[in-house]
Amino acid sequence: MEEKPLQYGSYGYRFSDPTLQNIAQIWSLGWDEQTTSLYDWDGTNRRDTGKYIFQYTISGKGCIDIDGQSHELTPGQGFIVNIPGDYRYYLPEDSDRWEFIYLTLYGDVVKKYWDEIQNQIGHIIHFQPNSEPVHYLLNLLSMASNRQISNAHQASGKAYQFTMMLYTYCSNLEKRLSEWPEAIVESSMYAMNHYSEEIGPDEMAASSGMSRYHFTRQFKEYTNQTPIQYLTDIRIKKAKELLLNTKYSSEDIALLIGYKNANYFNKVFKKVTGTSPGKYRTNTNVSLQK
Repeated sequence: MEEKPLQYGSYGYRFSDPTLQNIAQIWSLGWDEQTTSLYDWDGTNRRDTGKYIFQYTISGKGCIDIDGQSHELTPGQGFIVNIPGDYRYYLPEDSDRWEFIYLTLYGDVVKKYWDEIQNQIGHIIHFQPNSEPVHYLLNLLSMASNRQISNAHQASGKAYQFTMMLYTYCSNLEKRLSEWPEAIVESSMYAMNHYSEEIGPDEMAASSGMSRYHFTRQFKEYTNQTPIQYLTDIRIKKAKELLLNTKYSSEDIALLIGYKNANYFNKVFKKVTGTSPGKYRTNTNVSLQK
């Protein structure tokens, strides 16, 4: 059994539990790419009121007009808005595509923290590609595409956890203002989106538009990791999730995270974690049960 890979798609949820609706709940999430000016949302004319949107740019460029200003939304830039609201986000004329992930939530807890973030930080937020909110949303999208969000309590817990994670990130934003150049963000997102394929530093460099030598130096300067270390971290984090949440064999997991076979996967996993995949699965599950 193979896990369905991430791909473009949108997912909507209509749970009926009123108590959970008042706390925090998922309305919709998705991964999208827009290529025409037909993509144009006016926050004053939307019907689905009482909702709160988080949208993060993967590649390309979008635009949002808010608070009397127009903001370009390039890779690494996200925004949060309320529905309804005095804003407009759209594909601008000088952009031929805008790829993004998004999450729409509702509930009193979400409203409270969305309002606090907007008051403290504003609507536009810069995220490093390996930041916890972005990583968590990608995991939510993976769960949605594999039909693993199945009931109101589970979805409400995910909505609450994302809200707290976003608020914590924004509260500590002053400590992480060393923004990465767009080329480094592009290569990082490429690694996050294609780790399940047989890619390496050459493909990451190509996605950045830089030479391999210049890219490697720039990447290490801004991330404190080599490209292969960064890619390996992504793969091992995903392997840990699969080991704990599925019954996939090492061979299956190796293929799902971009390695050719289980032998190589086992070798890399042990080098990074100090233990084998099998022992990690057994020991961690025993600890969780205790």
